[in-house]
Amino acid sequence: MTVWEEVRDLIGTGDAFKVAARVADLDDAGRREVARELPGHIQEARREVERRLSERGEEYDRIRLARGEAYKRFARERGVPEHEIHRRWAETLGWGGDMEGTWEGPKNNREYYRAFPPPFDGDAWIDPMRVAGAGTLPGAAAVVAWLNRRDFERRHRSADLVEPVLQAVATRPAEWQADLAVRLALRVRVRRGGWEGDPHDRNLPLTLALLGRTGATPPEHDPLVLAWVGTPPTAERLREDPLLDVLLPRLFQAQGVGRALREERADPLAAESWLGALRTLAAEGRVSREALLKGCVGRFLRGGGATDLRFFARLHELLEPSPAEVASRAGDYLRLLPTAPGPVAELSFRHLRHLDSLSGDNAAGLDPDDVSEALSGLLFRAESGLVKAGLAWLDRLLQREPERADELSPALALALGHEAPAVQERAVRLLVGHAAAFGPLGAETVRDASGQLPAGLSNRLVAVFGGDLQEEPEPEPEPEEPFVPAEIPEPPPATVFPVPRTPRQVAALFGKKDWAEAEGFLGGFVRLAAGDPTGLRDALAARSERPPTQGDWTSPECWGAAIVAEFVDPGAELPEPGAGLGLPTDLRPESPSESLSESLSESLWARLPGRDEVCAPEWLVLRRHAEILDALKEGVLPPLLLATPTLSTGHLDPVELVARIEELERTGVEPLPADLAQALLRLPREADPVAVTRAAALTSAAGREAARWLAGNGLPDPVVTVRRFCSPSAKPDWGLEEDPAGHWLDEREPQGALEAWQTLAVASITPSDSTVTGSTMTDSAPSDITPSDRADEEAGTSAGERTVRAAASLIAGLLVSPPRFLEEGRGHHGRLIGWWPGVMPSHREVIAAHMVPLRFRSDWTGGLVDGPRLTDLACARGPVGQATALLLVERLALSMSVYRRRAVQYLLATGDLPATRMGTEFGERIRRAWLSIFRFRTIMEDAVCVGTHREAWAMIAAALPGLLAVSGGRPSKELVGFLAFARRVARRAKATGEIPEVTAVAGRKGSTQVIRECRALRDLLSAQ
Repeated sequence: MTVWEEVRDLIGTGDAFKVAARVADLDDAGRREVARELPGHIQEARREVERRLSERGEEYDRIRLARGEAYKRFARERGVPEHEIHRRWAETLGWGGDMEGTWEGPKNNREYYRAFPPPFDGDAWIDPMRVAGAGTLPGAAAVVAWLNRRDFERRHRSADLVEPVLQAVATRPAEWQADLAVRLALRVRVRRGGWEGDPHDRNLPLTLALLGRTGATPPEHDPLVLAWVGTPPTAERLREDPLLDVLLPRLFQAQGVGRALREERADPLAAESWLGALRTLAAEGRVSREALLKGCVGRFLRGGGATDLRFFARLHELLEPSPAEVASRAGDYLRLLPTAPGPVAELSFRHLRHLDSLSGDNAAGLDPDDVSEALSGLLFRAESGLVKAGLAWLDRLLQREPERADELSPALALALGHEAPAVQERAVRLLVGHAAAFGPLGAETVRDASGQLPAGLSNRLVAVFGGDLQEEPEPEPEPEEPFVPAEIPEPPPATVFPVPRTPRQVAALFGKKDWAEAEGFLGGFVRLAAGDPTGLRDALAARSERPPTQGDWTSPECWGAAIVAEFVDPGAELPEPGAGLGLPTDLRPESPSESLSESLSESLWARLPGRDEVCAPEWLVLRRHAEILDALKEGVLPPLLLATPTLSTGHLDPVELVARIEELERTGVEPLPADLAQALLRLPREADPVAVTRAAALTSAAGREAARWLAGNGLPDPVVTVRRFCSPSAKPDWGLEEDPAGHWLDEREPQGALEAWQTLAVASITPSDSTVTGSTMTDSAPSDITPSDRADEEAGTSAGERTVRAAASLIAGLLVSPPRFLEEGRGHHGRLIGWWPGVMPSHREVIAAHMVPLRFRSDWTGGLVDGPRLTDLACARGPVGQATALLLVERLALSMSVYRRRAVQYLLATGDLPATRMGTEFGERIRRAWLSIFRFRTIMEDAVCVGTHREAWAMIAAALPGLLAVSGGRPSKELVGFLAFARRVARRAKATGEIPEVTAVAGRKGSTQVIRECRALRDLLSAQ
């Protein structure tokens, strides 16, 4: 066997270390032989990899398809419907469970992995090939070219091995290895990784290892420095890095370093950061503080943008230079004042001013001429804060050396022309205070510059320096911008609810997920089950399928399948609860217990999920399906349903409800309890007088209850409130995992900043005191009783009265506050959220309260409380309050989508937008830094564009206390701009009335932009 054949076989094993050991022992002839054959072997190695990958893929697909067919047979044998089979297969992404009843995913199913061929690394040949070339190619340049061949680009993100390459070249001469290290260093390029976006060069680890091992001096190459700093450091790693002393000085010279490290933060200071590592090493003495400070200041003097210098400015401040260190380079700091970017100029000014304050007699070493020159240049800057600080220093300088007044007069004259009024006022105060120090030449310079000042400030200078007084003009009203409001779209008009009239139409709606189609199916089915049972049975026979055999029936589709199966084949045995897949006998549901006098059979009760497993509106939907199936099985299905809507919004025409009850009274049939409850909830808020008159003649208990509702004694609006529960020590996802300790935010304010995820919005529903009007209504949630107690409870009451009591109990269940949070993965909350607006179309605030715990849940269509569901809520009727405001604000704070904009517009068009509550919520979020002022202004501008100035002003006025609460520090340009925008909106809305927070800021001393804007807004509100 030749040397090449040995090496080729070792390459085929994929073991780069064995290849390295073999080529390291080769003599010159062996190296030449291997180097000659290597390039031609690349294609052969790649073809072998492609063949093995193809074979594995085919075997994988064969096993997976076979497993899928076995799973489907397994599920069909146990009565799982076809749609359920495909759903489960899709939910498990083709894993399908273990077919033993546990349905667990792959992470818990090791047997599943064993059925497939073992994984194969398609890049396993690359490292052995690279090592073979590095150990056998003659020249360093040839090795560099070989290591960088495009043929060795990897399919995956795995890194190249370094140690085998070092082992392969270890026997080469030291000069050859140093040459290789330098050539590799010059080939380093900073590229953006495909996934993480971090600077990445495949040769960097090998380059750094060779440079450190050989002791070769790294070449002057900026990309090498950039790549070196691109690796997150620690003090421990840098302390032992042999290249630290050579490359650290270049960190302050290489282009792009500052931009690459711009995101490093000094507070909090991360251990794995250059700022943290260099600070630690400087404190230890491993690196020189003097070298770091010199490097930072030198980098400042070379110039650059604020982004490029951000890292060096933060490093400079972390080192906390002493007065002696500042004094030693005071000239450099002074040169930075006129032209350096704002953050650099600020830190330079701060250290110089501190140095100057240490001694009033210039003992600190600052040259007065240099200080005067630097401060004169500083007054040319556009930043008002820096200029005002410079004027304060000039004030101190003139107090010490008044003879410099004429020398500084040109710079002070320039400050008079600054665009910031606060700078002009500060310069006027300085000039007036030192007027006696100015000679004729300086006074002339000031008089010439005073003409560019407003009349009030100019006249103050004229009174001291002489000149002509200016007449103060009357303030001109701000010009009104031309405005053409866009048209506010009206909510879509309610259309007639389509109810199928023929068996074929009913069959076409079977199994539909849309709530309106499902409601149409129920209404048509019950009508035709009594009117044309034969035709309906024939139409549904082909669509009939067995209901699920496992677990609860948590969707209308499951109940619909059971209803159709019972109707097509009456008396057929339904699967026992818990039978079939995945539910052991000892976990089957217990017997029902609920205070509904018209009880369901135990088998159907067992199919209903628990009240804590679904939301309250969903439980009513499922309960209504269950009673229809139970009535069908018992042969007491009424000839019609009362609750089938008459309008697309879910509302039920009162006249139609009365007509349906009249029909039931003529046939002597009582309605179903949940159906009666749903029918009452779908009544509009105002009834037709004709319907009220007709209802008064109804004789049944259900009819009397309907008459009472129509007469205005129905369901009063409950009180819905939203509070925030606060847990500062909670984890970011605590609302999905546990119920941690905490307190209500309105009771106690936590210490320090509070993140949004540390709070949880909790909605509460409190029934009105008048909810107990009439003997049929309850004032609390349904209480549980056992089936054996029902006979005693029902004694002496008629069937109609029991039905009305049961309906009242179901309605009361909707007025129970939703849970504080819903544990992820437990229950089936929100799966029927599309039904909710149609369940209580006249009480949308109650529906909004039940949506609050689901705000951040999503399904395949997107967020549960978003999209069409948000517009459906806006199209409903009834009062709006905190819950609706919270839902709208949180969605708008994320982005302005089509549906979110429509929801706001629909509420604007009907005059129902909770503007004040929304503004309060916006202000609270801005105060806590959960929402930016810029984002809030964008939302308000969108509202103003359609001409809704009154509503926009109501939101702005309610949010201003929160906005002004964050202005205690440095006022932001965003806040100043927003206050000007708020003033324009207030003028157009002709707003009046005092806002105490605005008045308080306007009454402060000073003339900052925030104070001036608050004064203007205060005056506007008091004048209109």
